[in-house]
This record gives sequence, structure tokens and C-alpha cells, in this order.
Amino acid sequence: MSTEFGAEWQKMFSSFDRVPIASASIGQVHKATMASTGLPVAVKIQFPGIASSISSDLSNLSILLRSSALLPKGLYLQNTIAVMKRELEDECDYIREAESGRRFSELLKDYDFFRIPTVVDEASSSKVLTVEWMDGKPLSRMKGLSQEDRDRVSVLFLQCHDRTDG
Repeated sequence: MSTEFGAEWQKMFSSFDRVPIASASIGQVHKATMASTGLPVAVKIQFPGIASSISSDLSNLSILLRSSALLPKGLYLQNTIAVMKRELEDECDYIREAESGRRFSELLKDYDFFRIPTVVDEASSSKVLTVEWMDGKPLSRMKGLSQEDRDRVSVLFLQCHDRTDG
């Protein structure tokens, strides 16, 4: 946090839970409250050096696999590694993730059933993503919903997909 926002980063928050509430694929998530607005937020912090570590690991994996007899004939390893690298670079790009959140928020603004957390720009960077804290239900709990509610979710997903496709 100091690297991204300076030594006084804690002043952005009136509270900041030091113990993470969740793990992210390449970092961890902390619950906090913005000092300026009182907004409860989730702060996703990328592990230091993870982006360069991923790139190095993929290079090492490529060398290992090319020098072994483990690969089936016809597998285009370099293409596979290149795709993996692009996907993982995207995963490490919190600015892109914030932009995607803003885009989805705009695209889904007419659907009150779905809410997208607001990005808090002053507490976000390429390695830290701060968004409005939201409570909700994971889709894995849909089986506990009534058939009417499950149908509604399914129809809304299809409508949103049609609207966001392309």
C-alpha cells in the first residue's frame, strides 16, 4: 500500500481491517471504510512481485516442457503459453478490472436486480482495487431460491448477455 499510495496511505481510511477477509487469485481482500465518505469498501491488494513472478514461471514452464517428451505431437506450446501469459497479465491489471466494472455498471444500469460495486478511484491503482462493499448471494445458492426467482435470474442473465454481447 505504501508503494502505491505513499507512507500516509492509512489516512484514506477511517478503518482498515489488517486481517484479510478473503483471498483473491493473486492477492488478498481487506474490508475498510473510506475516511472521506464513510463508504464501506473492499480493498483488493495484489501480492508484491506477482506479475513478474508469473511471467518468469511461464517462461520456465515453457523451457521445461519443450525439453521434455511430455508433450503430445501437434501441441502448439508457444501459442498456449502466449495465451496463458495474456490471460494472467489481464488478471494482474487492476486498472483494466476497474474499467470493466465501470463498463458493466453502465451496461446494466437499467437492471435493478443486478448491482455492480462502484470503483473508488482515489484508493485504486494498478496493484490495488478498491470498490464499494456489497453484500449479496452467490449464484451457487440459487438452488435454495424458488423456481420463480431462479427463472427471473435466468431471464435477466439472458437479457444482460444480449445487451452486453459484442
